[in-house]
Amino acid sequence: MSALWLIILIVIGLVMGVAWLKKDIHIQTNIFALLPELSQDADLVKTQQYVSEQLNSRVFLVIDAKNAAQLQQATMYLRQAVAQSTLFEPLQPEVNTEQLGQTLYQHRAGLISPEDQQLLDDHDYQSLTEKSLMQLFTPGLPVNAESLKHDPLMLFSRYVLASSQHLQNSQVELENGFATIHDADKISRLFTLKLKQSPYNIDYQEKATAWIEQSKQQLHAMQVTSHWTGTLLFSNYGTQSAQKEISTIGLGSTLGLILLVWFGFRSFRPLLTEFIAVSTGSLVAFAVTHWVFGEIHLMTLVFGASLIGVCVDFSFYFMAMQSQHRNITGFEVLKPLLPSLFMGLMTTVVAYVFLSFTPFPGFKQIAVFSIVGLVSAWITSILLLPRLPALNAEPAIRRLKWIGTFRVWFQSKRLLGYVSVICILVAGLSSLFFLNSNDDIRNLQSMDRGLKQEDQYVRERFMGEQGSDYFVVRGATPAQMQRNEQTLIQHLQNLQQQGKLGSFQALGQWIPTQDQQQQNIQRLKAIPVQVLQQYAQNIGLTSSDVMAWQQQLDHLPLLKLQDFQQHPLAFLQVNPEERLVMLSGVKDNTDVLAMQNKQVTLQQPIHDLSMLFKQHRIQAQSLFMYALLALAVGLGLIYGWRSVFPLVLPVSLALLTTFAIQAWLGVEINLFSIMGTFLIVGIGVDYAIFYRHGHDHPQVVGMALFLCMMSTLLGFGLLSLSHTYAIHCFGLTVLFGVIFSFIYATLFTRADEQHGVISHYQSKN
Repeated sequence: MSALWLIILIVIGLVMGVAWLKKDIHIQTNIFALLPELSQDADLVKTQQYVSEQLNSRVFLVIDAKNAAQLQQATMYLRQAVAQSTLFEPLQPEVNTEQLGQTLYQHRAGLISPEDQQLLDDHDYQSLTEKSLMQLFTPGLPVNAESLKHDPLMLFSRYVLASSQHLQNSQVELENGFATIHDADKISRLFTLKLKQSPYNIDYQEKATAWIEQSKQQLHAMQVTSHWTGTLLFSNYGTQSAQKEISTIGLGSTLGLILLVWFGFRSFRPLLTEFIAVSTGSLVAFAVTHWVFGEIHLMTLVFGASLIGVCVDFSFYFMAMQSQHRNITGFEVLKPLLPSLFMGLMTTVVAYVFLSFTPFPGFKQIAVFSIVGLVSAWITSILLLPRLPALNAEPAIRRLKWIGTFRVWFQSKRLLGYVSVICILVAGLSSLFFLNSNDDIRNLQSMDRGLKQEDQYVRERFMGEQGSDYFVVRGATPAQMQRNEQTLIQHLQNLQQQGKLGSFQALGQWIPTQDQQQQNIQRLKAIPVQVLQQYAQNIGLTSSDVMAWQQQLDHLPLLKLQDFQQHPLAFLQVNPEERLVMLSGVKDNTDVLAMQNKQVTLQQPIHDLSMLFKQHRIQAQSLFMYALLALAVGLGLIYGWRSVFPLVLPVSLALLTTFAIQAWLGVEINLFSIMGTFLIVGIGVDYAIFYRHGHDHPQVVGMALFLCMMSTLLGFGLLSLSHTYAIHCFGLTVLFGVIFSFIYATLFTRADEQHGVISHYQSKN
């Protein structure tokens, strides 16, 4: 059996080694890849992916210079540096203002501002011409005789002015195609760097971040301050933070485990055996999980590798017992212990089998990794440990003898036990009323304060108050889609006027539909001849010039999207029948939700993912109850129905106490808190089973389970120090849950005399 298992491990190791060298191993770092898709609509999923790519595939840079010379020098440096780099697309201006202006002017016939449209609809031609006359005599406006021949009423300039008001920051000017802001003490400019690879690629993150740091230093040498933001930077921080936490927590748990092992067995050999067990478990789990899912998430490695460490419990229990029976072989010691060790494994595995039923992709991965890893590590321990000589656990048993002594004393006071259980139930249940949840999806990823400040500066400086909400507008034809968009724009403008919406961005604000442009032309052609003649006389043009302008309106081209590709908002056109309308500053979801119909769909990724997170938390709570019920049924079938209550009671009280304490501390639970309960159930029932089987050696069991509890705290309790709120909640839940599972199992689980281990050895001898 041992030889076969060794061959299997060698084959798996070789296969994974070859895959690593061939770069066929895919490690996912996108935290949102852990989440299920928001929509079952295939087209909508594509749109969500398109929006995500548009938002995530860029790094935004704002530079602050003291004068124009410094700004120009920094701009030239960035263009050269980006061009020489293989990490980004060549740095291009946001928009070619000259080309865009020429394009719009060529299609000016149907482009009229809303105010001018209203005057034309009201036939208020006097106000229209007076408005044009005032504009003509306004100092500083570039107007000449030639331009007046092509646009005598100066409608185009007012259209551009009205459209520009849709921009979120009126201070922004376009200089050389880049958004620029001039202040009294500095000049700021915005650059957009387009990524060549996924921002979640770890190798790409490292290279791009190194390039950014080098660029920061170069710009600083030019006395130019730079501010960087983008998904790549936040993702890289999350990756580095996770790796750092793994290293820190791993170092802390390793040092603690070294001291724990020396305290328990006066030898460092258990470290080697546990390293072998956990390593083999991780190897097999990594291979199976990657094969099943085609990739493995970094978060799975953080949680999964820690979960496999639970197998240390089995080893400590065996080694403590072996130390008391040096006159028999390790396999003879193992034989009577095997049922309790196997049941300990099964209780944890069953809990994670139920966790795999959730549609949450991240939990499925973690469940598969943990189940495979636990079973593999357990097999390694069972095959390896009995072959090794017994260690000396006697000093630790003597030092921790008080645990077994106190256990015997407490259980002799039945009334005290009943009163304690009642008090725990009353205090715990009453505290649950104060327990709150927090399902905000943004808690999944750790945030650096410096990055958040940089991001806020860039947004406030150039992007205004930007949100993640948007409408998807569709139509059976491009014309129908544009009509649907215009209807939506009117509703959104009403919300703006009511103060219920900050702003929005839509292509329809710049490009009227073909029908609207035709209607605008008809409005202009309906201006009476005498009105035009009088206006021509007032501005010094000949009547023939003005009449020629009116007659040529039908011959000018209408503006289409393909003529508008240079505009920064061109990305809002997903395809000919689909557009996006971006929202920011939504005050009340009810108002925007009411605008939805079959062809207009509101997308709120953060809100929707948080609601999905909440739904899965509630679902996980239900799965947890089913897992607890299934565990009780299984224990009843194996040990008898009278044994179910004493085996399940300690862990149930531990969970109740855990969430009561979190309620007192003001800790808000989330999906990862519920995930921790699955681990606690497996471990807590293990403690009860070991105590049940060890009635004739309470001091040995107490010492072994104390070491088990401490090793679990070192593996999971340190996760409560994580800066990522979700991991912090998981670690905190496991920290309290494991401590109280041990305490309550020690106090309330009575031994079953039918499963005495020492009596088994004595009967053999």
